[in-house]
Amino acid sequence: MTPGKAWLLLTPGLVLLGVFLIAPIGGGLWLSLHEFDGLVIGKWVGLAQYRAVLIDPDFQQALWHTIVFAAIVVVGKNTVGLGLALLVSAPVWGARFARNILFLPVTMNIIVIGAFWTFFLEAERFGGLFNHLLQLLGLGFLVHSWLTSARTALLSVALVEVWRWCGLHMLLFLAGIQSIDPQLYDAARIDGAGPWCRFWSVTLPGLRPVIFVSVLVALLGAFVRSFDVVWVLTRGGFDTDVVVTHLYNEAFKFSEFGRAAAMGYILFAVIALISFSYVWASRGARAVA
Repeated sequence: MTPGKAWLLLTPGLVLLGVFLIAPIGGGLWLSLHEFDGLVIGKWVGLAQYRAVLIDPDFQQALWHTIVFAAIVVVGKNTVGLGLALLVSAPVWGARFARNILFLPVTMNIIVIGAFWTFFLEAERFGGLFNHLLQLLGLGFLVHSWLTSARTALLSVALVEVWRWCGLHMLLFLAGIQSIDPQLYDAARIDGAGPWCRFWSVTLPGLRPVIFVSVLVALLGAFVRSFDVVWVLTRGGFDTDVVVTHLYNEAFKFSEFGRAAAMGYILFAVIALISFSYVWASRGARAVA
């Protein structure tokens, strides 16, 4: 195939890439350097927009909430996902059915998830189902307003996000476990290795590539996809305001679209920095190993 024909075949894809990816990125960057109320593009403010955002205490707090939320979600998704994968990988009756049930939250609509967990965690005067269960178990001293308390709201929302996506990470780890050569486990048993030793010596090293992907997916999702679960549960209140909800309010509540665009690109820079640092650290760890 000649280069001319190759470029001809690539043209439709390049046009779509330019229209739906490159042009919006460039347009958003241009807007972030202007005052823009959603209707009229105002004066050029340049990097002063970014400086104003970075020194804004509300944005700094939202960024801190995002980092805490991401830390809980990344650890939770991978820990719970790996634990579930180990459970359902056993060749026992009902394992396949259990996989389907555990994956079900991934397929659920976020509005349904929000309604269920709001009913479960919160209601008038601590009347949520979870609080009733605590009382029935004799743990009434733990009854709490889980979604309307600044002490527990962010943790509660993060745990709901872990519940929602741990099934996806379970499948990632399950595929990794099934790809490990069974002869390695047989050799470990012959050497006298117990279940715990086999897990540390065979399973975890075999899952290293999957762990890398799973952590990266969870990390990106925690920063980018945090809006929907936070919004349906708390609307960003009670110290759960993360960058994406703060950005949304700045744009659609206060009509500061230029400022919101600047927040979006700062968030992009933070995600890129953390992601590249993680990839670099993982490569270094693999090289040492």
